[in-house]
Amino acid sequence: MKVAIFTETYLPQTSAVETQVFILAKSLKKMGHDVLVVTSDMESDECYSEQDMLFCPARPARNVYGQKAKQRKLSRLKERLDEFNPDVIHLFTFWQVGGLGLKYALAHDLPLMTTVQKILDPQSAFGKRKVLGIADRARYRSTFHKALAFSDHITSPSVKVCKKLRPICRNKQIRPIPLFINTELFTREAVFEEKKREAMRRRLGLGDKAGILSVGALTRENRTETLLENWVKAGSKLQLVLVGSGPELENLRSKANLLGIASRVSFAGVIPHEEMNLCYHLCTAFVSAGVSDSMKAAPLEAIACGLPAILPKESADAGLITERVNGFLYANSVAFLDIIKNFESLDPEKELLMKKLVSRTVETMSIENQAKAFLKSYVITQKQHYKRAEELE
Repeated sequence: MKVAIFTETYLPQTSAVETQVFILAKSLKKMGHDVLVVTSDMESDECYSEQDMLFCPARPARNVYGQKAKQRKLSRLKERLDEFNPDVIHLFTFWQVGGLGLKYALAHDLPLMTTVQKILDPQSAFGKRKVLGIADRARYRSTFHKALAFSDHITSPSVKVCKKLRPICRNKQIRPIPLFINTELFTREAVFEEKKREAMRRRLGLGDKAGILSVGALTRENRTETLLENWVKAGSKLQLVLVGSGPELENLRSKANLLGIASRVSFAGVIPHEEMNLCYHLCTAFVSAGVSDSMKAAPLEAIACGLPAILPKESADAGLITERVNGFLYANSVAFLDIIKNFESLDPEKELLMKKLVSRTVETMSIENQAKAFLKSYVITQKQHYKRAEELE
């Protein structure tokens, strides 16, 4: 099968979408399928292709990606798309690159599959940043609604997003799909040099404490402030480690000082994705206060490395959790603190056993198995498309 995947950004793999597309493309090719990833590049002035990737020049933008493809250059990618001759078009974006994928699918009457990570309000896409221009907002909404209307199959890694899409997309097949993580990188079996372990421990500010790790952008949406407020009553043997950066960083530092917990909270900054495995290995548990509709890869990566995930019951990732097996769900600060107490005096043997049991819960989530789930969706997409075509004849 030949699949053309459209994503606004692709390199480096720093977001859940980029990682998902990267692993999907890699695993599909490993299984003998042809993949072309169509994306944009801020460093280029002209369209170019590299291996199985097709790039359009991009400019800075006030959207969730921080960039958008140059509209006037997009049409130059069509010749390369014609050469590839895809069987299925797969959209991961509704900005400029997604618009090209949609137009190409409609112009060539190709099966179209759309993956929705999050139902985004383009006007408030990036917190305190200025709102998008009227033309950009209109283009985003138009592409989003047209993609849903013309898609033969719609998927999302988030059950919450699937539920919200159903009233909008009546008479459409909407199916939850696994969120991809790199199970070759994120594994409990990894071995690290002692020098690297010590350097990372210092960066995380662990000392002789057990690290409770939170990973993600420091934004209001992720509710990191709630974690800090809950941490006031957490035990002194625990260190809250915040990995990530964002517009709320300075406010959160001030909040930690105000609450008197600055010494018990580490702001570790952004850690490269390829180094996160070591970060997970050095900590004892993963925690989040976010309740957005979109699935996050970090809790799943943490579980793969043996860390139980402590999440709000309303979290989109709550479905990943089997209570007291690979994590815990909490409804309020009292429940949160009750869970956290379990990690205050965990001896090394018990921690090792816990991590072994937690990591086993994702043993079947190989890269190949994840790709098979998408292949099933591509087959459904083709069947739906050609069935509809027959009905119209």
